[in-house]
Amino acid sequence: MEATQPVRHSSVNEDYRVVLIPKDMVDFIKEKLGKDVLWVYDEDSKELTLIKRPDSYTEALSGLGAEMWKKIGGTDYIRRDREQWDD
Repeated sequence: MEATQPVRHSSVNEDYRVVLIPKDMVDFIKEKLGKDVLWVYDEDSKELTLIKRPDSYTEALSGLGAEMWKKIGGTDYIRRDREQWDD
């Protein structure tokens, strides 16, 4: 969050399923991320993160893990691994 954007507080009450988010924060989110956002909760850090919803999940995920495959040898790794399989 930019330093110029003040931090806002909202309470989540057990009686409600709706969390009221101040209008200026909603406007800020729309300006930075657009109308469609994803709410991502990280169990380890206990943080809720808003991210821009990708126009295409296929394009957003394309190439994921490419660095890992390069490090272990790509298709050569798969070939070596398959050679170890029992018939």
